Amino acid sequence: MGFCLNFWFRSVLCKTLECRGAHYLFMLSLGHMCGQSAVDNQPWDYLGHFSRIVGGSPVEKGAYPWQVSLKRREKHFCGGTIISAQWVITAAHCVLDMKTFLNVTAGEHDMNVVEQGEQTLSVDTIVRHPYFTLRKPMNYDIALLKMNGTFKFGRFVGPVCLPKQGETFEPGFICTTAGWGRLEENGHLPQVLHQVDLPILTKRKCAAMLLTLKRPIKGNTLLCAGFPDGGKDACQGDSGGSLMCRNKHGAWTLAGVTSWGMGCARSWRHNCQKIASYRGTPGVFTDLTKVLPWVHNTIEIGQRMKSSVALCSDQDGQLSGPEGQLRFPRHPQQFYGSDELCVWTVHVIGQMHIWLNFSHLDVEFEEFCRQDSLSVYSLEDRLIGKFCGVVVPSPIFISSSSVRLKFVSDATEYGTGFALTYKALKPKHSPDFGCIAITVLFEEGIIQSLHYPDVYTNLISCRWIIHAPEDHIIKLEFQSFELEESDGCLSDSVTVYDDVEGKEEIARYCGFAVPPPGLSSSSAMLISFQADESRVFRGFQAQRMSLNFLQLAMAQYTKNTRNKAELELWILSTLHC
Repeated sequence: MGFCLNFWFRSVLCKTLECRGAHYLFMLSLGHMCGQSAVDNQPWDYLGHFSRIVGGSPVEKGAYPWQVSLKRREKHFCGGTIISAQWVITAAHCVLDMKTFLNVTAGEHDMNVVEQGEQTLSVDTIVRHPYFTLRKPMNYDIALLKMNGTFKFGRFVGPVCLPKQGETFEPGFICTTAGWGRLEENGHLPQVLHQVDLPILTKRKCAAMLLTLKRPIKGNTLLCAGFPDGGKDACQGDSGGSLMCRNKHGAWTLAGVTSWGMGCARSWRHNCQKIASYRGTPGVFTDLTKVLPWVHNTIEIGQRMKSSVALCSDQDGQLSGPEGQLRFPRHPQQFYGSDELCVWTVHVIGQMHIWLNFSHLDVEFEEFCRQDSLSVYSLEDRLIGKFCGVVVPSPIFISSSSVRLKFVSDATEYGTGFALTYKALKPKHSPDFGCIAITVLFEEGIIQSLHYPDVYTNLISCRWIIHAPEDHIIKLEFQSFELEESDGCLSDSVTVYDDVEGKEEIARYCGFAVPPPGLSSSSAMLISFQADESRVFRGFQAQRMSLNFLQLAMAQYTKNTRNKAELELWILSTLHC
């Protein structure tokens, strides 16, 4: 699978049972223990393995019974790893699209032959890690697949072990990765399963190597393995497979999920002396120890998912009063159903404004929340925010006495929904309220950084959502501006967006020059102020105002031109300058 800068990804599918015991081995059905190879006839020497390297060779059938092939329309595209009879682990980048036509084959060895012991199942549920994002696809590159049905364990199909809590494989330890990926960069795919042995690198060496790339890579879950001179590595088609190590009892244990690399088996020694396009990296894997709690929790939830499902249509409707709460489903251990569409309207008394405070969110994650989501709207159906995943949203202050909440779900994944409280607040609020909560404003006025005109504090994040009346645009006019200056405004900055979701950036400002006025192209605008941990200054103050777009255009048209084409050009230049 390709990626910009010749990155290639390696994805892994995993299914997990959480086992607790003295040796943390999975005692599965049919008396099957995890991490046992059908062809491993040599006695295991825990210390001697450090000096034994076997790489780039085909393996016997049954050597790694947990290795599976992800196939779409019967064609292999990624690998995966069995962790229980119903769960497989893979890389998140392998399962970005829907599960249509996705099957998982266990007991696979020779891709060109239908062999004894092969088992193929379709996928019931795909669960990508909630922190995985296309903006940083190398970080948290892991997903869990729940099968439709269960694998039958035997000589050629069985689970790998998961590491127990606190178990690690130290730098220098030789581990093994296997797959049906290319045998050389841009080469052909092999017919049978291959393996290669690679040493684990230190975290420091791994981070240093990834910083030598033209676009440096950082992440919290990266695990590197390989040789400085190259020659041995995973390659395209191995994505999603396993980096497996022998634990002290000799059982094969999943240490990482094959993720990506620069080229295949390139040397990364003296990287800085090479042209950027010729630089290499070690093999990069998702460190399983960093995501193990998520794996266990996801599987535990998945086991009881279908036994406790609630419908939001049983409880949606009107909510009113000075304060209250909304939890859906009503009970923390329940799951929401599929194909839901439910709406709650919250109304507080008089001319009070609304404070929403979230305490729980567990909704199927997708980068743009296009599948399951909780959306917040004004009564005029103007979007305030759209949420999914497991990261609890910041509080929201809405300068209105009514708000509408809409929850939708599809038929793929499930979660335990959301919980929030609402409260009526007096309309008066300070211009820096956006640094306390996401502040939604419908009237003209002032916004400013925290504590202005005194210096703002470190490590703050402020957001204001501005809504103008229909057929109006928004003008943001800065009156003063003092922020830390940096290249690309990567330290402290004010960013203005042309939408409430922060996708369409108008401009980003920092430094000491007062920015020019900013204009939206619609009746909505998002202003974001971010400060890092370094220097602080007085910040900014800005006037927000709405302009009647039609009147503005017609006045300019009457004054300056009788030509419709010129008017259209003027409108475009006004909106985007």
